[in-house]
Amino acid sequence: MDILQKKEGNVDIFELVGKLDSSGSQKAQEVITSAIPKNGKLIIDMSRCDYVASSGLRVLLITAKQSALVDCQTVLSGIQPLVWDVIVMTGFEDVLEVFKSQSDALAGLA
Repeated sequence: MDILQKKEGNVDIFELVGKLDSSGSQKAQEVITSAIPKNGKLIIDMSRCDYVASSGLRVLLITAKQSALVDCQTVLSGIQPLVWDVIVMTGFEDVLEVFKSQSDALAGLA
């Protein structure tokens, strides 16, 4: 799992590349949760993440909860169909707002 971080205006963006499995999830949790901006905006771009294990779903849940604690508006973007199926099957589709693409997410957070 590679995690690319960038900033577009006042929005922090984390692009997840690879598999969000047990080892990738640990790295993602450390990187993302430590950087959740207070009163900020955050996009987790999953367009290049092709697998999510239960540990990856846990990272999304923890991120959502920690974001809410610091009034950070956090959204997901670019979820691939197989990953989306896993998210829906587990009922996590309502945990974070989802956008089709990173550009849609940026527009939605503006």
